[in-house]
Amino acid sequence: MNTQVEPPPKRGMGCFTKGCLIFIVLAILLVVIGIGGSLWSVRHVYLSDKPAPIPQAPAPSEPGPATSGETSVVTPSEKSAAVHERLDTMKQAARAHERTEVVLTAADINALIAANRKSSGTASVGINDTVAQAQFSIPLQRLDVPFRNALGDRYLNATVTIVAPPGTNASSVQLSEVTLNGHKISAGLLDWQLPGVGRSLRTYVIKYANQYGVTDGEIRDGKVILYTRGH
Repeated sequence: MNTQVEPPPKRGMGCFTKGCLIFIVLAILLVVIGIGGSLWSVRHVYLSDKPAPIPQAPAPSEPGPATSGETSVVTPSEKSAAVHERLDTMKQAARAHERTEVVLTAADINALIAANRKSSGTASVGINDTVAQAQFSIPLQRLDVPFRNALGDRYLNATVTIVAPPGTNASSVQLSEVTLNGHKISAGLLDWQLPGVGRSLRTYVIKYANQYGVTDGEIRDGKVILYTRGH
């Protein structure tokens, strides 16, 4: 297969924008095709003819003026813009060789997804103490690839679970579980070379970590915490 995969776009949170969501779908499909051996098995075993329900997080609220005691609803676009500013601040600190950290809640990440009209409703992230789980339900018709028509009107419904203890970096982070349409596939997905591409999904994880100056991170207390190290 000579399908070429373009790197995800550089704007914003990277792997939570529309472009990288589609890249993740394509990467998983390429791996599964290597496992399944035929488009028929991929279409009828690993893909679904119906979308999976994606949890819709409630709009976050913030305290209003102290005198009123009321709260105001923050739109996904407003929340997303605030997260982008924090990530840009991290990038600037990394370039200045300053130590800093950025804390991302599930609400922060979901706001980035919801703020993009083409990714909204196709993915959701939940964090329970030290475990993060991402759910995807993406129609294949959004993929501009040669074998899209052969697979037909199907959906990639997947869940990916990640555990990141302190000191985890882009080269060491691992997926603890990957489920595709109810079927478990290799949790080593990040390191598998993509057929027809020759690169692994981890190379893109490392690329985005370098882009934002992230040296390591962890998942704890229901949050993703990213660090840059001053030197």
